[in-house]
Amino acid sequence: MRILYSTFFTGFWLLNGLLVGVATAQVPKSLDSVMVYLKTHTSQDTNYVIALNVMGRELHEKGNPDYNRADSVLRVSEKVALKLNYGLGLSRAYTNLASIYYLTDKPQQAVEYFQKALTTAENFKLSPRFICGAISNVAAALSKLQQYDKVVAMQLRSLRLQERYNVQPRIATTYGGLGNAYRELNKPKEALVYYEQALALMRTEKNTRGMAIIENNMGICYDGLKRYDKSLASYRMALKHAEEVDYELLQADILVNIGLALKLSSRFKEGIPYVERSLAIGRKQQNKGTMATAYFNLGQIYEELKDYKPAEENLKKALELARERANKEQIANYTQGLADLYGGMKNFQQAYAYQLEKNKQIDSTMVVRTSAEVQRLVAQYKTEKKEQEIKLLRQQAQLREKELINKRLQTNALLLGGALLLLLGLAISAWLLNRSRLRRLEEAQALRKQIAHDLHDEVGSTLSSISLLSGMVNNLIAQKRPESVERAILKINTDARQILEAMDEIIWTINPSNDSLHRIALRLQEYAQPLMESKHIQFSMVADPTLDQLPISMEIRRNLYLIGKEAITNLVKYSEATQATMWFDHQKGQLTVVIEDNGRGFDRTQPSERTGQTSMQQRAKAMGGSLDVQSAPEQGTRLVLTTTIAG
Repeated sequence: MRILYSTFFTGFWLLNGLLVGVATAQVPKSLDSVMVYLKTHTSQDTNYVIALNVMGRELHEKGNPDYNRADSVLRVSEKVALKLNYGLGLSRAYTNLASIYYLTDKPQQAVEYFQKALTTAENFKLSPRFICGAISNVAAALSKLQQYDKVVAMQLRSLRLQERYNVQPRIATTYGGLGNAYRELNKPKEALVYYEQALALMRTEKNTRGMAIIENNMGICYDGLKRYDKSLASYRMALKHAEEVDYELLQADILVNIGLALKLSSRFKEGIPYVERSLAIGRKQQNKGTMATAYFNLGQIYEELKDYKPAEENLKKALELARERANKEQIANYTQGLADLYGGMKNFQQAYAYQLEKNKQIDSTMVVRTSAEVQRLVAQYKTEKKEQEIKLLRQQAQLREKELINKRLQTNALLLGGALLLLLGLAISAWLLNRSRLRRLEEAQALRKQIAHDLHDEVGSTLSSISLLSGMVNNLIAQKRPESVERAILKINTDARQILEAMDEIIWTINPSNDSLHRIALRLQEYAQPLMESKHIQFSMVADPTLDQLPISMEIRRNLYLIGKEAITNLVKYSEATQATMWFDHQKGQLTVVIEDNGRGFDRTQPSERTGQTSMQQRAKAMGGSLDVQSAPEQGTRLVLTTTIAG
């Protein structure tokens, strides 16, 4: 799983080509000397801008970064460069500001400022090498947004410009950026080709820091190819280079990757000291992201060793730090890690709790996954249930088929014994009868499928929840935890009540005695009245007296009821109305159902918090009718359903 690796350094080194060096030897390059220079250099000229850029870069890149101070210095540099119309200084100021956003996990702002640096460089016609490097920086920020196809396009654009203007030597960061993109696109072999070219250029430039990051990324590729001997060699070389330039956060990243490569090689105990060294650096730097990554990976290694206590402690610390940073991706991953850990420990109650928390971070329609064991049981239950349903359907189909064959044989016997004139009549009658029976058989099959679908949707998931909770109750009783038992039983009662309500609706839908529009109107009134009263909405129902003599099919009745129910639910939840009306009208074979309120309404052209409109439109279309929703802000809402009903 790639989530085990820190991705902090996969693209940042791309900035180096633009951030190192200055345009004149008059400006010092170290932080201390440049601060002295700025105090004595009072004239706000181009050298002043260059010095500010050097100071801003040093403040956010070296040792313990001071991002706020760096930002303030670079804002001054931007302002003075604009005043002087100094393109190179302005572009470098934008580049440094972008790198701060990059390092503080604000990739969208990083893209914006890298693009400003590129546009400035193009407008001021700076050197082709500078422009090509600026393109690569935009690609680096896009990589953080996981837009890897765009990254490849931008880096190839940079390479084409380098070839057109014969930029020498080629920019190593462009090749490294392509390597990163192909690696993220799960093409490690293609990535390694570009990493090798980037590494060769870095060696020529004697860029030790860049070499460290390249070697680290190559190690990740070799891990993806399961060549752990190669990955460990790359990581150790990367660590050597990172130590040479005293780049501690990069060292922390590499140390975690070494620990993971050893874990993937089943050398679990060997990996622990490396990850602990990474954690120590994170604490020293007070970098919560680095610490969270280290805690999580330590927890996973201890889990592999079946040493569950330190595994639990480290995973919980990782989750706590992720919550402090409000990192949704890490929160989801670390919560899942704890759910899996408790599943392996057979502590299904805790596994269930963390799995529910994880599911809040992802799409609510996904099935709850508690642990490997619970998954197996749920899957087995569903498989057995489906097999029973299939077996029952087959038996019913065979009985129907035998019945149909017997009836056909009887009809044929009568036809053979009749006169020629009667033969023709009986043949016609048999054909019509057979078609009618087939239609009834098809309708019966469709009804069974619909009932099975409704039971699965309305009841199946709730039964699964009751099954899991019931299994937990025994453990809770054994643990003498009456409050937890009471909550679990309350949940089971609630779920059971929901099942009864769902079953009641399904039974009402298929009951032939309800095959009239009048019964639907009464049912909707019974559903709406208590909901309206709970919101103090004055509700009235107007129905055409002839509705009681209008029979309709089960399918139309079902869709009509569900449309009305959804409309009433939305009205009660969102309209803030004081009055609401529903009326049924039947004129010349056309049924019109109107539901309207005097509430706040909504703008049809804007996204609405009201739900189910697409579903209602589909159901209206299935009935052969149409649904028109009329609404405007502060002017209420009116739903008009029309369909053809034979009178």
